[in-house]
Formats: sequence, structure tokens, C-alpha cells
Amino acid sequence: MHLTAIAEQFNKLKQSHADDILSAFDDKDIKGMYDVRTYIAHDYEGVNLAIVEWIIRNGLPKFQVQCRNLINKHQD
Repeated sequence: MHLTAIAEQFNKLKQSHADDILSAFDDKDIKGMYDVRTYIAHDYEGVNLAIVEWIIRNGLPKFQVQCRNLINKHQD
């Protein structure tokens, strides 16, 4: 459910035209987050746990670095 919440927040940022924040993230990654959110939320043919595991092991660490860079940029 946390993956769903992350994607929902990015959707809100997109709708509010928060381009300064969104520019810190790869467009393909944002689209991927929203696609995963759609599959989780609507349970299309069941959630593929291997994909969720890949996201946790590979996607979230990259996302964490991007978030920290964004925070550090705005603290200066």
C-alpha cells in the first residue's frame, strides 16, 4: 500500500504543476510508479510479488537517493 501512496502523491504533484520537485525524478520512473499503483489498486490478475520485490530492492533505493538530493538542494 505504501507504493500506492507514493504514486498518489506524485500524481498530486503533477496536477499541481510542481515541476521543480518533479524534475528531480526520471519521468519513466514516475510513470512506472503510477503504473504499479494502478495494478496494485485494481489487482489486475493478481499482484506479481516478484515485481514488487524488484521495486523494493532496486527502485526504492534509487528513489531514496533522489529524495535526499532534493531535500539537500532545498536546505541550501
